[in-house]
Order: sequence, then structure tokens, then C-alpha cells
Amino acid sequence: MNKAKNSVESHTSQDAEAVAHLHRYAEQGLEKQMSPAAHVAQFNERVIDSMQQGVIVYGPDLRYRVWNPFMEKFTGMTARDVLGRHPLEVFPFLMEGGVMDSLNGALADGTEKSVEFPFQVWQTGYSGWALDRTAPLRDENGEIIGVMGVVTDITEQKRAQDALKESNRFTRGLIDSLKDGFSALDSRGVHLDVNPALCNMTGFSRDELIGTGIPHPYWPPEEHASFQAIFEQSIAKGELGDLELTLMRKGGERFPALVTPSVVRDELGRVVSYSATVKDITERKKADEVLQASQQRFQDIVNTADGIVWEADARTFDFTFVSTQAERLLGYPVEEWLQPGFWVDHLHPDDKDWASEFCLSCTLRSEPHDFEYRFIAQDGSTVWLHDIVTVVVEDGIPRWMRGIMVDITRRRQTEEQLREMAENLESKVIERTGQLRKLSAMLTMTEERERRILAQDLHDNLGQLLAVLKIKLTSMAAGPLQAAVDQIVGLVDQADRAARTITQQLSPPVLHTLGLVPALEWLADEIRRVYGVTVHIDHDTCHKRLVDEVQAVLYRAARELLINVARHAGVTDASLTCLCNQGRLMIVVSDDGSGFEPIAHIDAWPEHNSFGLKSIHERVVNIGGEMEIDSSPGNGTTITLSVPHAIGEKEICDDPNNACR
Repeated sequence: MNKAKNSVESHTSQDAEAVAHLHRYAEQGLEKQMSPAAHVAQFNERVIDSMQQGVIVYGPDLRYRVWNPFMEKFTGMTARDVLGRHPLEVFPFLMEGGVMDSLNGALADGTEKSVEFPFQVWQTGYSGWALDRTAPLRDENGEIIGVMGVVTDITEQKRAQDALKESNRFTRGLIDSLKDGFSALDSRGVHLDVNPALCNMTGFSRDELIGTGIPHPYWPPEEHASFQAIFEQSIAKGELGDLELTLMRKGGERFPALVTPSVVRDELGRVVSYSATVKDITERKKADEVLQASQQRFQDIVNTADGIVWEADARTFDFTFVSTQAERLLGYPVEEWLQPGFWVDHLHPDDKDWASEFCLSCTLRSEPHDFEYRFIAQDGSTVWLHDIVTVVVEDGIPRWMRGIMVDITRRRQTEEQLREMAENLESKVIERTGQLRKLSAMLTMTEERERRILAQDLHDNLGQLLAVLKIKLTSMAAGPLQAAVDQIVGLVDQADRAARTITQQLSPPVLHTLGLVPALEWLADEIRRVYGVTVHIDHDTCHKRLVDEVQAVLYRAARELLINVARHAGVTDASLTCLCNQGRLMIVVSDDGSGFEPIAHIDAWPEHNSFGLKSIHERVVNIGGEMEIDSSPGNGTTITLSVPHAIGEKEICDDPNNACR
């Protein structure tokens, strides 16, 4: 009963008598029959003490009369600390929050009221939120003799509410900040919420969309049935992936969109709500169409070129791309070309070793190269190919090989026929010399014309289309595809450089536009840039211009001779002289390098070498020219090429504007 003495002060004389009576019995240790009033007091005490809510009783002066154990635990203040004191003496924070107004109202006019308020007990440091329900306390006559308050700890509830509000604010802000459209819908497909991006995208305001159901306002009328079928089927299958749809703006304009729906289900698997993100992909679609058109034009050019355009891995020699001409020329489907080892496996047995070794050595040095070899077609026939190769270097290492293979079977067959004719008609060499030379000259000139036509075709068609493609790509507006566009522009630049390199190797434009000597001067710069050999040029003024094919033969011969100097002479200087002398044009290439023994070297010329000294000799002789070699070990080398100004029956006209200068 001591606890009751500390926590309860009776507010009626009857209760006070019962409590005093119980105190007397407790002190005397007597167990006597309690009066009904004592029973009531004891029952009230036990109920109040066991409650999991705070129970406070205020007297008519609003001083504390009852302060149950829950309040002691809740505030850290014992009954002894607060009983008999005014609330504002103990808890000054009650001045605000409406608690005192609630107490005064209950005491004055019997008003019952609930108040939520924050608290912080400075004596103990306890803090949180409480809900105080106040009601008047009346005697048996109905007179207000005090106030009763029931206090509930709502700290965790308030924290949860605050966290939920903060989460909702964060979610709302996140959704509103999305660049893509967003909509939340109930289980019937009625809009519950939309973000500003969806409103901007469709032209419908938030008020115009909230509450609207299927069909949605931004569904084109002609698509209502199909859209509803798509969504119903997706939901039924549980497959809610991305959907590319055509939506409608408020003004009726259609636009492509990427819609990503999702579904929320309860614990029983029933659909509760839906949500969807909507991305306007108009610009992406336009970019895709431009890219597809550009790629198609590029493919058309590549696939109609008179040769097999290809790309291969420089590390494995495996093709990564071949044009459709590959199947037309050699019979193998494009898919077979892309199989590992295809190129090496189908080389002619007599060319397999040297061709692969030659290509590998040039590639490892990152040198562009061209060579001729035999390839076995699908039908078992042998096809001669002239392969013009460029090497693409990445991070200082050869990474890709790109080039074009030209079918030269007919030309090689013609050359073979010529050789057979020479062997069979050796006895008639003198008689047939003119005829053979004319035929050889025509063959050589035909080859050069083919080179020139192919080079011009690459320059005029592929080069211009690549330039237009780059302009169109770089003129596109910046957007989410900018990185992809930049990457394609880089690839176009690589293709353009490769096309230019192939063009220069096939037939330098400067040779046909300015003449032989300017072309040789350009060649000297290239030799210095690529091989580090300085070429000194000397020339006469010549008012006779050779036909383009003859100039091309001389230019190609001079190029090969200078490359030989760079590779074999061991010097950093060479000289090239162009002279007009008594109806003949002479090209002289000399160096002070290591030199060689001409007879021994000529005897060792391999049959497969397409651009060695033997090949130069054959081509110059074929057009009616001559070749002289002056060299010995340690004494340098001088090679002189000379051709007459008139080849066969073709007289070269005077043309000072196109002179050999």
C-alpha cells in the first residue's frame, strides 16, 4: 500500500477515508474484512498501475494528483517528483502545443479533447511525441472536481509518419525529375498520377490525364484495340518488357515511344496497380534511319566495286568482313570467308608459304603492300588475285588489315600465253618481236588503265560518299546517341584514309593531272615520310608528254626502286633524275649504299616476286624501253630506265602545258 500512497491522492472524502483505513490495517499487520470503498480504491489503483498508457489526474487547481508507473517510465520522472506540483513547474514545454488549453477547457466547461505534442524532459533528457486525451473528472453530483488525462506514447508512430512523408517527398521529387514520362494506374488502368515529363511529351495536362482510363488520351484511335490486346497479353503472360509503340500528342501528332510497363501485386498475386515509363524515341528513330541509309549506301558501293573489299584481324589473318563480290568471283558464301583460317587454307599450294609470309612480314612492319597470288575457287579452278593491303595501327600495334582483291586471272593467263608463245616461237623471235612488244605494251597499258579506272572509281564514288556521310553524321544534333555517332564518324575517317591509301597505290591522281615529274616529286616526299630516305630530284625541261599508261609504268618502277634503296641500300639519301635525251625519256635512280652483284641477283629472282627488279625489267621492256643496272658490292647502285617518246604507232603530241617537267 506504500506504492498507492505515493501514486494516488484521493479527491473525495470517501476515498480519503478508505485509503486511510487501508493504511491503518497495513501498519498494524491486521487482516480484516475490507469495506466496499476500500475494495474500489484498491481495484482502481491496480488498474491504473497496470495500464500501458499514462494516467494523470489533475486537481481543481490543475496540480498533479495521480501519476501512474507508465508515466514514470515514459518521462523518467517519479510520482514523488511531480505529485502536488503544477504541470508548468515540472514541464515548461507544455506552455506550447495546446496541452494547457485542453486542461483549462476540460476544467472550465467539461470539453474533451485530444492533443498531439512533442515533449522533452530536461531533467532526464527523455524526448519524443505524446497524445494526450483529456476529460473532466466529476463527483457523484456531476460537479467538475478535476481533470483526467490519458497519455499515449506516439513517438515511433510519428517517426514512421515522418519517414513515410519524407519517402513520399523523395519519391515524388524523383518521379517529377525524370526526363522520361511516368504514369501510375490502378488495377483498371485509370491514371492515378503522372509526372511533368509525360505531360510535356503528350501535351496533356496533369488534370486532363488524372482519372482517365483505357483507352488513354494519348493512344491513337486506330491503335486502341491493338494496344489493349498487347497489354492484356503481356500481363497475362507476365512478360512486361519494353514495347515500341506509336503514341499521340494532344494536337494529333504521332510519335514513336518506348513504353516499359510494370505491375504491382499483393501477397495473393492479385494485381493492385500498374506503372509505366514512356520515352520519346523520335530522335533515335531518325538517327537510326539516317544510319541505316548511310550503311546501305556504303554497302551498295562496296558490293558493286570491281573487286572484293575486305577487312581482317592483323593478328590472325581471319576475315571480319568481305563484300558480296567474294561469292560472285570465287563461289564461296560470305559466311565461309569469315571462318578462322579461310584465307590461308584456300591459297594455291605453290603460293601458300611465300604469300602468307610476305603478308605477315609487311603487316608486322605496318607497311601497306600489294602482291599477286593464286587462290583456289569453290569449283576447284585457280584464280589469280591482285591484293592491295593497308595496315591499321592501334596503340602502336598492327590491329586491322583492309584491302581489295582484284581478279587478274585473264591478265595472268595472257602473260602465260605470252611466255608460252615466246618459248614455242623462239626461232621467230626477231620476226615476232614487234608484235610481242605491241601486245605486251597493250597488256601493260591495259593494266595501268584498269588501275587508273579502279582508283578513279574509289576516289570519285567511295571517297565522295564517305565525305558526304561524314558531313551528315557530324551535322546531326547532339543527343543520347552522340557517342555512337562519334564512333561511326571515326570509322568513316578510317575508311576514307584507307580508300585514299588504296587510290594512291593503284594510281596516284597527281600523275594524271600534273604529269610524271610532279608525281615523282610527290613520291620523293612520301619516301622520306614513310621510310626516312631523302630523295634528291633533278630533271630536264621536256616538251614531250608520254601517254598516261607509260608514265604510270615509269612512276611505279621508280617507286619500287626507291623502296629497294630504303630497304636494302643502308643509306638515308638517294637521287632520282628525269632526262629527255634524243627522243628518249630516262629515269635514273642511284645511291651510295651497299650495292650488289647484278648477275647473281638476277639469277636468283623468284618467280613470285611481282615488283622486284625482274618485274621492273619486264614491264619496261614490254613497252619498248630498256633497263640498265650498274652496281657492285660496297659501291652503290645506279639503275637507268629509258623509253622512246613514241611507243608502237602512238606518237606523243607536243603539249607544253602537260610537259615532263
